Amino acid sequence: MLTIFITILVVLTASAICSMAEAALLSLPFVRARLLFEKKRPNSKDLLYLKDNISDTVGMIVILNNTVNIIGSMFIGQQVAEKFGNHWLGPASGVLTFLIIIVSEIIPKAIGERFKIPLSLFFAKSVRWLLVIFRPFVKGVLNAAHPLLKGQHVPRITEDEIKMMLKMARVEGTVEMDEEVLCSRVFKLNDIRAFQIMKPIEEIYVLPADQTLAELKESIINCQYSRIAVYDKDPKDITGMVQQMTLLREIAKDNYGARVRDFIVKPVFV
Repeated sequence: MLTIFITILVVLTASAICSMAEAALLSLPFVRARLLFEKKRPNSKDLLYLKDNISDTVGMIVILNNTVNIIGSMFIGQQVAEKFGNHWLGPASGVLTFLIIIVSEIIPKAIGERFKIPLSLFFAKSVRWLLVIFRPFVKGVLNAAHPLLKGQHVPRITEDEIKMMLKMARVEGTVEMDEEVLCSRVFKLNDIRAFQIMKPIEEIYVLPADQTLAELKESIINCQYSRIAVYDKDPKDITGMVQQMTLLREIAKDNYGARVRDFIVKPVFV
């Protein structure tokens, strides 16, 4: 009788460990694993390797977990039949199945997901060693299923996912509203083409190059643009640009005699 209880305990414990490790490693984002590696956390190198080879890792854990459950169940069933007779095999199988589902699957996986960071780091080294041992068998199984695994390569992180992460982080309070807006505008800026923001030359705010800051003081102060086009003689003949902040700084220094052309910056023509 004691042997049966010990065997059940060993099977449930081994299966629970496999389930916990699987849930922790699967629920941990690759970005978080990379961040732990950058921070040089213990076992983070092994963890990053497992996340980088997640198919092999999960395949190995699943094979090991099911092997424990199947062989353990067979051994327990044999012991029950020898001890109590074959008519107890059905009830024993039912109880064992219930225990495996609750004790070795649901609870360990919930714990693994809840404490994914410390558990992933804790299991990383041992799981990597097991992966080295079982890799030939795992590779054989995955290669057999290779025709089913073909598909288009999907990036680990997409721009849409980053935007969604920013929204979620703002809801959680880890990112401020202005930070989310700033990052979103950066993505938008990268997608904008020059022709989308170009204006007809007649609508451009321009300043004459030869006039002084004293003559243009009010125009500079009231200007709504941070960068202002500069022309020489013809307003359509743009020769450069100036920054409004630079002109305002010179006005604050009472440098009214300076001309706009003294602060011209060479523009990029499209």
